[in-house]
Amino acid sequence: MDKRFENKLIMLKAVLSLLQQNQSLWQDAAPLAAVYADLKQLVAQIEQFKQLTTQSNSGLVAAKQNLQEDLISQAFELASMLFAYARRNNDAVLQAKVDFTISQFRNLRDDELATKCLSVLNLGLSYEAALAEYGTTSEKLNLLSNLTNQYVEQLPNRRVTLSERKMANEKIKNLLTEALLVASEQLDRMMVRFKSEQADFYTSYLNARKVVDYGIRHEKPEDSNTPS
Repeated sequence: MDKRFENKLIMLKAVLSLLQQNQSLWQDAAPLAAVYADLKQLVAQIEQFKQLTTQSNSGLVAAKQNLQEDLISQAFELASMLFAYARRNNDAVLQAKVDFTISQFRNLRDDELATKCLSVLNLGLSYEAALAEYGTTSEKLNLLSNLTNQYVEQLPNRRVTLSERKMANEKIKNLLTEALLVASEQLDRMMVRFKSEQADFYTSYLNARKVVDYGIRHEKPEDSNTPS
């Protein structure tokens, strides 16, 4: 969440807190009570969407990286056995299909890696009997098949997470805009009556309405007396 949005949200929460603490002063004013309820609901919705933007993807990323590395390891081993078999049998076509390094596997995009591993797996299955003497067992082929399927299934996860986060940020922006309008166009106007009736309460309200720039860095002005 953008720091400026966060600071405005902090301000709104401070206003709600102040109103709640002094509820006895305004609870009989139905319009003000309604505005308070609207503002409280808007802030609650912002907090809900905020949770989506602050959820960590570290677990998802780590799981994907581990799965990807296991997949690459198994696919490269099978490709190496196929290459050795092709070289021994002077099969130039097969040799060309599996002639790549493990670094080339790692440099592939997600969808390209999935396609490449499926291609290697299908070749391995085609030459399963011949590869037995190279140590390629049915268990290894099944493992590569399972890893490939798992990898393909998780490919949309990261995109969905980013899409949800983008949507949540947009929702926060819209809800915050609405909440700020409620505060400026309704609540501020309704609070003017307390300037004479409850001066201390009104002053506290004005202080709560100030947006403090928490976490926003400002460039320090140069000292005009500093020698160049």
